[in-house]
Amino acid sequence: MRLFRLACAAAAVTTGIVGAGLTWAAVPASADVPASQPIQYVTQSFYGSSSSVPVTGTVHCPSGSRVVSSGASAPGGQLVGIAPDINFHDAATATARLQGYLQVTVGCEPFAGITEVTSRTIGFPYGTGFRRGVVYCPAGMRAFGGGGYMAKPSGIISTDSYDMVSNSVSADGTGWTFAATTTAAKESLVVTTQCAPLRGSYVTQTGTPAPYFTPANVYGSCAPGYTALSGGVYLSKPDGTEVRSGLIDYSVPASGNRWYTDGTSFEDPAGGDKLVALVQCIR
Repeated sequence: MRLFRLACAAAAVTTGIVGAGLTWAAVPASADVPASQPIQYVTQSFYGSSSSVPVTGTVHCPSGSRVVSSGASAPGGQLVGIAPDINFHDAATATARLQGYLQVTVGCEPFAGITEVTSRTIGFPYGTGFRRGVVYCPAGMRAFGGGGYMAKPSGIISTDSYDMVSNSVSADGTGWTFAATTTAAKESLVVTTQCAPLRGSYVTQTGTPAPYFTPANVYGSCAPGYTALSGGVYLSKPDGTEVRSGLIDYSVPASGNRWYTDGTSFEDPAGGDKLVALVQCIR
């Protein structure tokens, strides 16, 4: 799937932490959230015949609906990108290396169900090695339904990037962050998000130890009465910054108010790294 035409260049490259701490955010007193209808999830499977030949899958929302979250699972494999369609906002694409089935899931809401929505996407200059970027929402707005990937000059999702280590709403809920390590020089880091007031929303962070070369998993959960609008994942060093080397094979919605992640850190033989699930929660 081609992901051409960057919608709005308004973002920042950062090397700081995604968010300090791995604790629950306080639940706000107000919950005036525009997304009033139940989220509809659509999942499709795409077969990968070899772990050396990446598989890509695109899933569409029902007619008249927009993507409010996108996730994927690659059991025994490695995700390299998950992102919504930046032009029409009605589909999402994921790419993975695996021999087996890649499952791609989109959460969908009627376009009329979420009001005051804008979107922002940025393509950063070509580079190699560890790449990280954040795209922020306008003041007073909250991020949802975002994603990231490394892109070839043609605009298609790259399969050369070998470590996606974060793809998530930011800890304060105001932007979307993506980080990956790539071996190819001519690749652009692309990060995108949708933004809306989402009055009364809040973000949770839930972390679990990710020992060196040992798979870890964790659920991020919203408080009772809240729904997981969007979620994401990052592999974290003890100081909160992303690890440079690791793999993520699950970042998917789980039931109505949880987000599930699975990943492995290759960063620190002494331990101390964490796998973190973040969830944008709405009433």
